[in-house]
Amino acid sequence: MINRCFVSATIFIASLSIQAMPLKGIVKDKSTGEPLVGTIIKIKEYKKEKTSTGLDGTFLLKDLPDAGTVTLLVNYLSYKPREITVDLSKNHQIEISMEPDAENLDEIVIKGQYNSHSNQGAISLVKNSSQILNVMSRQTIQLSPDINVASALQRISGVTMESDASGQAAYAILRGMDKRYNYTLVNGIKISSPDDQNRYIPLNLFPSDLMDRLVVSKSLTADMEGDAAGGVVDMDMKDAPSHFQLQTNMALGYSDFFFGKHDYLNAQRGNITKEAPYEQYGSEYKATMSDFKDGGTLVSSHAVPSPNMVIGLSAGNRFWNNRLGILLAGNIQNEFRGTERTFNTASMPFGEQAEVISKLQNRLYSIHDLTAGIHFKIDLNLAHHKLEWYNMYINRNENTVRYTNSIVTDYGYEPDKGDYTRDDEIRTNTQTQSIFASHLKGTHHFGDHFTVDWSGVFSRATEKDPDRTYVDIKNTIVSDSINKTVANSMERRFQHNTDKSLEGYLNLNYDTPFSFADLSWKAGAMYSRKRRENRYYSYQFNPQNISATLSGEGYSMFKGIDWYCRTPYAQASQLNYNSHENIGAVYAMLSMRFTKGEIIAGFRGEHTNQLYTMLQTFKGMGSIGEQSYWDWLPSASLKWSPTGKMNVRLNYYKSINRPSFYEIVPYEIDGEEYEEKGNPELKRARIDNIDARWEWFPSATEQVLFGVFYKYLKDPIEMSFYNNFYMPQNLGNAKNIGMEIDLIKYIRHFGIKANYTYTHSSITTTKRQYKVGSAEIETISQTRPLVNQAPHTANLSLLYKDTEHGWNGQLASSYTGSRIAIVSPYKDADEWERGLFSLDFSAEKKFKKGWSVFLKANNLTNAVRERYLKTVNDYNAQFPNQKSGRTIMGTYKYGRTFLLGIRYDL
Repeated sequence: MINRCFVSATIFIASLSIQAMPLKGIVKDKSTGEPLVGTIIKIKEYKKEKTSTGLDGTFLLKDLPDAGTVTLLVNYLSYKPREITVDLSKNHQIEISMEPDAENLDEIVIKGQYNSHSNQGAISLVKNSSQILNVMSRQTIQLSPDINVASALQRISGVTMESDASGQAAYAILRGMDKRYNYTLVNGIKISSPDDQNRYIPLNLFPSDLMDRLVVSKSLTADMEGDAAGGVVDMDMKDAPSHFQLQTNMALGYSDFFFGKHDYLNAQRGNITKEAPYEQYGSEYKATMSDFKDGGTLVSSHAVPSPNMVIGLSAGNRFWNNRLGILLAGNIQNEFRGTERTFNTASMPFGEQAEVISKLQNRLYSIHDLTAGIHFKIDLNLAHHKLEWYNMYINRNENTVRYTNSIVTDYGYEPDKGDYTRDDEIRTNTQTQSIFASHLKGTHHFGDHFTVDWSGVFSRATEKDPDRTYVDIKNTIVSDSINKTVANSMERRFQHNTDKSLEGYLNLNYDTPFSFADLSWKAGAMYSRKRRENRYYSYQFNPQNISATLSGEGYSMFKGIDWYCRTPYAQASQLNYNSHENIGAVYAMLSMRFTKGEIIAGFRGEHTNQLYTMLQTFKGMGSIGEQSYWDWLPSASLKWSPTGKMNVRLNYYKSINRPSFYEIVPYEIDGEEYEEKGNPELKRARIDNIDARWEWFPSATEQVLFGVFYKYLKDPIEMSFYNNFYMPQNLGNAKNIGMEIDLIKYIRHFGIKANYTYTHSSITTTKRQYKVGSAEIETISQTRPLVNQAPHTANLSLLYKDTEHGWNGQLASSYTGSRIAIVSPYKDADEWERGLFSLDFSAEKKFKKGWSVFLKANNLTNAVRERYLKTVNDYNAQFPNQKSGRTIMGTYKYGRTFLLGIRYDL
């Protein structure tokens, strides 16, 4: 028995010596050291054995003998294939270097840099830049759960997004600085905004399919326009590839908001009045009901809308020995979505220090959003000269139906008896926004040291909102049943604006090499000429018989009401104005590049002239307003690279924030939620910015970034209440400090992308407060954060990539902490938005011959936005959905969205 055991043990040990052993390795680009993700590795002698490199460029081959030799067949797209013999008795871990195929060299290495649309290219740009950057590559955007730029941008550290009423992320908030403190570029150039109130561009207008990468600059140099404190978002559009390339995708999906929960509401917006009678027939024309079509008042409901649809197509090639590149790309997004919102209005009673709810509203939105985008680019490369011509057109048509129930909680409100008065309102509108931009750029090298580049840009942005219709009816509720319904009021609004912009840029650069450093002298100028035309006309209607009882039920009650126009000449409005903004700038800067770093110092001067002319006159108010001023903006930056994989940065720059056209016009208007007013006395904000960041790049695909920042704002601009108007104001000086951590790490087929930002801002302003039990008001000072500044923001994405089997996956989560949404004139009465956690998912399966199937799922946790006051008045306990410790002012529910599609790459 003992002999048998000994023999068995001997055979087992012997078998271990010849059993399968793993072979580990990594595949890199020979010249750059970049890990090559997705390299296919086969064994010539064992045809069934093969694998692919993971997200970090590593591979693992199992079930190989302990001794002998094997031949590895290594293949990677656009690289020379290799055959490598490995002696398994000596090596179980190897490094393989690959050389680009000379015929496809331009596709892999462009001017000595990584492929611009790869993750490696994005990290290379962060590492080698003179500024503090965060970059999202085309590769990351394509595999993310996001279909527009706004949604994709929120994955970047320090970025949170402000959503529009429908729940879509629309505007970027960088490092706790409100959207107004950032600007957006397309291919490095500013373009006009279609937004009727603001100079910044709604980022959900731009399909992510058109992007080559997203670059967020968190520091400025003297050659950049100076009106940013949070940062700059640059949308780099796709470039022409090095060979013929065709990409297309199509996807269908749904929002579960309508799955048995809510009906989809639709108005006959094809039958509306396209132009105000005032504009059709002149200011003396007396409008009647016959001048207005009724399509906007005819609302119907459906169980579910049509499916959501996304279609994308791009094609490009290079000609004439790669000198001429052409790219054409387009995208269409046809989307149906909904929102359920509760919206409470509060007021401060005499003698109390906590607000009471004065109105309860429930709103239901149904939205049909059709967005189409196209861009066309030509570039011509000659020996020392390059010309680029870029054209872009984006059009968004949004049809919205909003159904509102509102209850005033004062006189006649007796919920215990079921007695109260409820107003029902439908609002229907069709808003069309469009942007056209044409950009011509030239770069010219004269000798080895002197470079001139110039740009000319024309852009035109429009927004049209014709025949926005409001119909309001009043219900008398007795014992929780409708006792009587009468017509209350109707309004028809017509608003449109057009922005046109001409911009010119000139930059001169001269390089001077010295033994101790390479010096680069740069100087330039820019001129921007913007013109805006804004028109606004409102017609008010009353019922012919104010006591007539309406018949029918549901949405049919809004039809067929007999109205008469009580403002037949249209209400005069300060929002009928023309304005212009002329900005001129000059700058000079010096860069000194050493072996271990770089120093940049620069100075910029900007002159601003803003002027508006109101087309109608108003008592006690001038029809012309103007602001004109110079700003001097110094900047300096230091970059130290103690090793080839590490940077330490320190930056200072001074910036400004200008008021928009809309803000300085002295208008008054009954807004969607509040009474709004302009402020012709509004001053620009001036900001000092200091940034420091430590950067470590363990490999070409990985990074660890840690940064801190400080900002001091003089006369920051915030929206707040003043004398019952919601308006822009300069409320004092503010500070904003914070820190950021950004991590990207890959292990074989798995990866993690994580970032966290802490921000703390403070501004001290005067507030009002009633003395307890008295109508006497005292003025006190109170310190609070800046509007829209969340102290904590974080993103975490878990990645999976298996090139051998064609799988890609991403689970992406994001968190934005509580922040002030609306500033109140009363102490402790600011309205806050509660912290929000969201979870999204995307997956892709690739097949042969360029085909793949993908899935995108958003808001998997069905997150609900909530607005609240930090104070509690006992009176509010009687209202629904109130919680202990805070007063609920509103909620937003959007539902989940799912998209399933196919993609083809040739």
